[in-house]
Amino acid sequence: MKKSRLGKDPLGQSPPGAVADSLDWISDSRTDEEGRVEPTRPSEDGPGKKHPKNAIILSGGGALGAFEVGVLKALINGRSPATNHTPLPIDIATGTSVGAFNAACMALYEKPVRAVENLERLWVDRIADHSGQGGNGVYRFRPPALAWKHPEHMARHPLELLTQFGEDSMFLTRDWIKRGIGMLQSGEPLEHRAMEMVDLSSFVSTEPLQRVIREAIPLERLRQSRMRVKIVTTDWESGEAAVFDQNQLNDDMGHAVILASTALPGFFPPVSIGGRTYCDGGLVMNTPTMPAIEAEADIIHMIYMDPDVGEIPLARFRNTLDTFDRMLTIQFAMNINRDIEQIGRINDGLAALDVGIAGASTSDDTQTRSFIKSAGHVIRRQAASNRPYRKLQVHRYHPTEDLSGVLGLLNFGQDRIESLIARGEQEAEGHDCEKSGCILAD
Repeated sequence: MKKSRLGKDPLGQSPPGAVADSLDWISDSRTDEEGRVEPTRPSEDGPGKKHPKNAIILSGGGALGAFEVGVLKALINGRSPATNHTPLPIDIATGTSVGAFNAACMALYEKPVRAVENLERLWVDRIADHSGQGGNGVYRFRPPALAWKHPEHMARHPLELLTQFGEDSMFLTRDWIKRGIGMLQSGEPLEHRAMEMVDLSSFVSTEPLQRVIREAIPLERLRQSRMRVKIVTTDWESGEAAVFDQNQLNDDMGHAVILASTALPGFFPPVSIGGRTYCDGGLVMNTPTMPAIEAEADIIHMIYMDPDVGEIPLARFRNTLDTFDRMLTIQFAMNINRDIEQIGRINDGLAALDVGIAGASTSDDTQTRSFIKSAGHVIRRQAASNRPYRKLQVHRYHPTEDLSGVLGLLNFGQDRIESLIARGEQEAEGHDCEKSGCILAD
């Protein structure tokens, strides 16, 4: 993982937060941004004891974000063995792409049950493609060639369709003129200049998603939420992750940040914020674990939509889409497994130190070598950072098989959205920590 771009923020706000290069530090500090010690929350273990902080990690995946809604429903309503069938309180939410939208929505209500109910309604009523709104709530094509799929909506709103045709014609004309002038003025080879005339995102409008974000996420309420929210985007110019805290989401650019996190390059247009260009955070951090750890999470609930690579059947005949899908799944799986392995090494090192400090003896050479390796790793890192480590728990939730392939990321059909929510609930309700490779506290 790369560090986010730091420096003076063009909007006069605090710059996006830095992202550590790895999980090699896990601090036990409990301080806010100004160095003040955070007050402890009431705990069932007794007064004055720190309550473990729970974080939800929500990854990108387009329409598959409905799967996250189902997992959250089960966790928050106490229907998952991962929480011993008790409702999950949420202190921290980090999100990339569609996960950024879900994370922001989860912070809008004090009670998690109300938040997830609201999120489900948004997905079913506003995001899903149905005749009541004449399309999905994420994108539409220019010109509105698919409007015929919803004749009832066309009959009720004929002027809307005519207006869209007019606006789209003007947009595409201006876009082609600008590209044509650039082609004539460019000194690049003819083949390169011809390719600059092609941009699929010019034929895609994110106006529906902009409207949903604007109407569904009141920024003042988001900034005042007790839940810490981290939104991950990609700085398109530097290629680095840029993580925005909810306090940075002012009225001028807050909705644009959430939109930018969902802007898949090549399909959705990038978003300009303060003179810089941002796009989908999934390019560099599809499962934003580090921002949650930096926010002092103790127990992490990681929800992502990629199945185990071995569960994706090889296509009978090779094709570009299946190849691209498998390539992305392998890349995301490597990043997730790397994070999990590093957390496991930290926990092993802390356990080894506990054994050494207690004066316990190891029973064989294998345990001795493990003790030296793990404890040495922790000691070196603690000496370098001057920050004590803490143990983490990680629960992983993801589908057991491929839900869609690449094109399925853009399928927002209402029946499919409802099915994905139900699949997420089933995954969380039948969660098996051993099979899922979770990291549990000793």
